[in-house]
Formats: sequence, structure tokens, C-alpha cells
Amino acid sequence: MAYDRIIAPTVYRHPIDQMLCSLKYAGRLQWARTAAGLIVDCVLQQDLDMPELLLPVPMTRKAVRRRGFNQSAYIARLVGRQLKIKVGFDVVHKTRETHRQSTLSRSQRQQNISGVFALSRSVVGNQVAIVDDVVTSCSTVAEMARVIKAAGASEANVWACARTPA
Repeated sequence: MAYDRIIAPTVYRHPIDQMLCSLKYAGRLQWARTAAGLIVDCVLQQDLDMPELLLPVPMTRKAVRRRGFNQSAYIARLVGRQLKIKVGFDVVHKTRETHRQSTLSRSQRQQNISGVFALSRSVVGNQVAIVDDVVTSCSTVAEMARVIKAAGASEANVWACARTPA
């Protein structure tokens, strides 16, 4: 895998799945505070070196308009504020529309997300943490980490509120 470590304090099942779906699809932004708090608590308990930069998983402009917000960016903003880490909202962007990952098989997810991320700014030598709400197949965060590390980031960790059961 291109990422160095995943930190996900919860398993994506009841009630966490309902909380994150409510955030993502019903616009219940108050759940972003809970998600961010869980991430922050987990990171602090592990006594890790803090990254220099948080990178939310980006959405296309069209997808943001459709949903009204990017939940990963919202969570990253709250995590960054609590841990005093800069958030690079415009460092990584999606180059094209993709199908919703949640509707695809594992192999389809990898194909769907391949080559979709590009950098707008340098990350050379930076330790970064990719922030997302939930990690399922790891396809999205692995592709994003691959691009970030190929561009010279020294470390690319993944911080998410939840991960699907193994």
C-alpha cells in the first residue's frame, strides 16, 4: 500500500454507519464534530508525530454542488483546528468525475479511482495525513497516497473516523 498507516478509531457498523451516512447524505454537519473528536482522541492516544499537513479527500466541484459540502474537508477542518495542524484544502484535486465508490465492487473501485488525483501545490518532504470519513476498500486513500508520495511527501498516513470490518 502507498500509505504508511491508517488510524480509524471505529468500525463502520451500527451506530457509526448511520452517523456517517446522516452526515454525508442528510447534511447533518453536527456529526462531523463527533467524527473529528474520535479521530483526535485516537491520534492523541497513539502518541504519534503529528503531520505538517492534513489533506481531505477531495470531491469534484460538481459533486460538492450536488451534496452541498465535502464531509472530509469539514472533518479535516475540525481535526486541524483541535490539533493545530494546517489543512491543505486546495493541495489535491480530482481531475474527473467518478462513480460513487459505495456502489462498486473492490476491483471496480480501484479502476474507478485510478489516476483521478492531481496536486495543485508541492508536498515535497512533508508528513501528511489524508482525512476521510470512512475507509472501505482502501482504494481511494491508497491512490491518493500514491500520488502524494510520488510527488515527494515523506509520509502519508490516513486518518478516518471508521473502517469497514476486515
